[in-house]
Amino acid sequence: MKKSIVNKPSNFEDTLYILNERIQILRDFLSLDLSGELFHEKNMDDMDFIDKMLDILLKNLMEDAHNLDRDEQADNLSETEWQFSQVLTKFVSAGNEAFRFPPFKDKLSLLRNSSAARRKTAEGLQTKTEKMSGEPIVSKDEMSELLKKF
Repeated sequence: MKKSIVNKPSNFEDTLYILNERIQILRDFLSLDLSGELFHEKNMDDMDFIDKMLDILLKNLMEDAHNLDRDEQADNLSETEWQFSQVLTKFVSAGNEAFRFPPFKDKLSLLRNSSAARRKTAEGLQTKTEKMSGEPIVSKDEMSELLKKF
């Protein structure tokens, strides 16, 4: 019997770190000369686990509107989603036949779509002030006037 996943990870950053490490293991698998059939089920389980955990993290982030680090966490989540989608894409295009059969290819496609939707949502959570950070708040003329006083 499998244990249920905890609904609220205690540390957002540490959870993302572990998920990124698991994504890296999947990426490493593709670069090695291993029999895909031997690891097929484990890789699919890992992908499902990562997908579920990213879903939980996004839901928690959406519910925690007063979190001071929300923009940074949304950005980090978006980056992890991008890494995950890249690995899923590599599995779809990999030469391993085990992942090309319709049920598995369809599952990978669903995971990619889910990841893309979460990434878009995470990017939308970031406040406009962070997105406008490249624009100066004080104009050059105002800054000159302020500096003249010193």
